[in-house]
Amino acid sequence: MSRPAPHPDTLRATFDAIAEMTACASTYAAVASDFAAIGDARGLAYALRSASAAILGAADLVEAVRPSAKPKIGEAA
Repeated sequence: MSRPAPHPDTLRATFDAIAEMTACASTYAAVASDFAAIGDARGLAYALRSASAAILGAADLVEAVRPSAKPKIGEAA
């Protein structure tokens, strides 16, 4: 397995924000599991919506750190 290329320091804040959002999503997902186990529908719905919002926020930010795609042969750059 190869190591990923290091990211530029200019993206550090974006990576930190993604890390924080995914940690929040993980926490909300664990809480949702607990609410489901005890049968609390209101708490479950809230925790799932919160986890989803955190994941969607991280997914939006990942576009900023994703390397640009190389153009395919025959495509304009």
